[in-house]
Amino acid sequence: MLVPYLSASRLKTAQDCYLKYHYHYEQPNADAQALKEIGNHRDNSQAGRMGNNVHDALEEWRRPDPETGKTPKPSFGRLMTLYKEINAKREVDFNFYEDGKRMLKRWFDRRGRDPVRALHVEMQFGRHDAPYMLSRTGTPVLGFIDLVIEHRDGTIECIDYKTQRLDITQAEADNSIQAAIYLCVARELWPDRPIQFTFDLQRHGTVTTVWTDERLEDFKDWLHSQYENIMAVDSTDTTKVPATIGKGCQWCAYTPICPKAQDMMQNGAWDMLTPTLGADLNDLLNELATIKASKQMLDKRKKAIDAHIKEEVFDRSMKVEDCKTETENWSVEWREQTRRSYIPTEVQKLVPPTVFGTMVSLSNAAVDRVLPILPDDVAEAIKRTQISKPQRMLIVKPKESGDDGEN
Repeated sequence: MLVPYLSASRLKTAQDCYLKYHYHYEQPNADAQALKEIGNHRDNSQAGRMGNNVHDALEEWRRPDPETGKTPKPSFGRLMTLYKEINAKREVDFNFYEDGKRMLKRWFDRRGRDPVRALHVEMQFGRHDAPYMLSRTGTPVLGFIDLVIEHRDGTIECIDYKTQRLDITQAEADNSIQAAIYLCVARELWPDRPIQFTFDLQRHGTVTTVWTDERLEDFKDWLHSQYENIMAVDSTDTTKVPATIGKGCQWCAYTPICPKAQDMMQNGAWDMLTPTLGADLNDLLNELATIKASKQMLDKRKKAIDAHIKEEVFDRSMKVEDCKTETENWSVEWREQTRRSYIPTEVQKLVPPTVFGTMVSLSNAAVDRVLPILPDDVAEAIKRTQISKPQRMLIVKPKESGDDGEN
């Protein structure tokens, strides 16, 4: 495959699925190009847009004065002004705008007031047409370091802003490919300085990692082997590029044209799940991950079909009694039903602890199973706590069987 350079995101994409890398970066056909554009559409990239706005505001806020080279004094008012200006150029929905604003406020209160000496803001190493070549191995890389600061003791710190909801553990930071690539470059640019890399998580805190020179050299060797592995994949025939069913499939924009994903969704394709009963734990966990990913894809497809039927086949403005249709094999009805549910705290007040403990969940079935063994007055009291809510359910029934099946 074509690998003009490696970055943390490119490498992760290839490790997750070679076919996704092929679709995303090589764009072999019009379908792949169209799906990439859909994935980048405003409605599908709100969180990413908000994250970019937060990044850009922080980077511009820290940018040294071009004449004096001094970093501006911390000012929350100026940070908010920059954030608003950037949102005017790359607008997002109001809830995302507010989320970004809250993140910046928390960040400033926790660690934004301290002055720093910024050496570089959004420091780019390499270009698309001329990537940075790591010394000794010659592996081409490209990246942007959000902020490079110099501490009083001479330490160079590379900082990457993150707006993700998940925290990053110390172990994850110590094994991060992104951190390793940035530190390799920093070591070559500042060979005589102590260096460190920090994830600055806007929703959480900071996680800093320090790698020895020996470990960085080992990483260079490993990275070059990954580069060669990707290069060795033959992508001249898209149908032969390996595809992997994994957790990333749930969010992959290319599942509509991925043969393996479509086979899974249309035909089940359970042959791709190799039974590992009796195998070692790692094999079992690999199989479990594949099963989870497959379920996520099927759930995603189910929601899409449900939405299509409700919005295209029927219409929310239609009368309930008119929301019926038939095909050659199926009858479909979007009908009104009553949803029953119990309030756990209310049920717990009425039944003995031993009985309440037998209820694995407070589902209707779980409660209904214990009602016959309870005194009549207690059973009636529990029934009175039940909440009934009207809701519309999509009922799909095969013509040949006559058995209802809720979709």
